[in-house]
Amino acid sequence: MEIQIKEVIEIVFLSLRVTITATVIATTIALVSSIFIYLKSFKFKKYLITIINSFMSTPPVVMGLLVYLLLSRKGPLGSFNLLFTPTAMIIAQTILMIPIAMTLIIDTLEQFGEEILITCKILQINKRETIKIFIREIRNHLITVVIAVFGRGISEVGAVMLVGGNIRGSTRVMTTYISLSTSMGNFDESLVIAAILLAISLMSTTFIKTLQKYL
Repeated sequence: MEIQIKEVIEIVFLSLRVTITATVIATTIALVSSIFIYLKSFKFKKYLITIINSFMSTPPVVMGLLVYLLLSRKGPLGSFNLLFTPTAMIIAQTILMIPIAMTLIIDTLEQFGEEILITCKILQINKRETIKIFIREIRNHLITVVIAVFGRGISEVGAVMLVGGNIRGSTRVMTTYISLSTSMGNFDESLVIAAILLAISLMSTTFIKTLQKYL
């Protein structure tokens, strides 16, 4: 199995498209959900947070299996024909990322949220403005969340292989290519893609960290 430059570019761009999209969706959902959970007082709140934390350690292949069952022909979303498409991979990565993002954001809110909340109450700021203030005050910490979830997504293998199928020219990403190529004994090609993956991870982290200084 020989890999061409054009194929490398397609694999890299698909990997980035899937992971960036999943990162944006997961971070947005996690941010809104985490602030809502933090601001609301309700029964079993601590248990809910514990459950969210526990999902961080769920094996990715299990999440991938759940998404596979949802999107399969006999599944509730089978009629949309999403299985073995980039969309299915985005869904799988998003589900994997949300608990990570929520745990990190909730931890941040528990550290700094009380002071912000007291100030908002003293100034009699409404809930909508309070949420905006929370987002503004923890924006630097959100950068760390983005780095964490992006790194988790770009390195994912099991879940995306299950729901994507590792189809050449369609759903093959860097991690699934490395897995396939290594299993076939093509170590040189695996190392090339691995080097690109590592370079992207380093560059994205550097870029986001630089951006953090200007926020």
